[in-house]
Amino acid sequence: MGMLLMAIGVLCFITGFIFYSKSKNSTDTANQFVEKGSVINPSTDESDVPPSTSIAGTDNSLSSSNSSNSSTNSNELARIIDMAIADGVLTPNERSLIKEIANSNNLDYDAIIQDVEKRIVESGVSETEIIDVNKRSGDDFEKYVVQKFDRGFFKIKEWAGDKYVNGRYAQTTQHPDLLLEFQMKGQTFEFAVECKWKSNFYKRGIEFATPEQFKRYQSFQSEKNIPVFIAIGVKGTGNDPEELFIVPLKEIDSNFIPLTILNKYKRYSGKNFFFDTETGELK
Repeated sequence: MGMLLMAIGVLCFITGFIFYSKSKNSTDTANQFVEKGSVINPSTDESDVPPSTSIAGTDNSLSSSNSSNSSTNSNELARIIDMAIADGVLTPNERSLIKEIANSNNLDYDAIIQDVEKRIVESGVSETEIIDVNKRSGDDFEKYVVQKFDRGFFKIKEWAGDKYVNGRYAQTTQHPDLLLEFQMKGQTFEFAVECKWKSNFYKRGIEFATPEQFKRYQSFQSEKNIPVFIAIGVKGTGNDPEELFIVPLKEIDSNFIPLTILNKYKRYSGKNFFFDTETGELK
């Protein structure tokens, strides 16, 4: 009888180990940092975590709430990690989302990023390919925007490139992507366009530049005394965005544009652009 019980125990252990091995996926990374409803910093030893205290009548509800929050955090973290590894690219937007989850739950952001980057490398996608994905989408959107300007009315005076080496780059690299001239009835009007394509919205808006870049665009607009517009493509692809917005720089006060403002300047992607000389708007 003793031998039979021992054999059953060994069989249960082997079966459990096999199921555990098969179930390892991106959720392992998330669950490494979020455990049982209590967020534990990976760098903290378990002995440093104070024992839980319970208050009569409230411990069950708190436990349920913590468990629910932990599950949500773990699932969201796993989803972001899955997307990054599937694409072979850890985008700035994904980094921001991971950082937000890490900061709000006392997680080790650097450890999570290092783990995800390691897994992306192990997936076989080269660093060059990762860089090219973002650059190619941006280049495609610039070309898409350029083709929206009718040659009969618009002239491209400058098309700034993003080429640099060892920290050296042309001054125009810091300017908006396009400097154009609109010609009609013997009159000419200059304006500039900065092009940005994003795979999705973030926090119900778009972060189209760094704070420093935003200030440079403002300075360019002031010094040149010409209007600057932010052309934003969202979703779809760089050469075929699902949504298109043309936002005047003068109408925003930071590098983040909320949807409430974006929707005022939504454009039908099937039409060419036109410069309204009376209002000074690009439509």
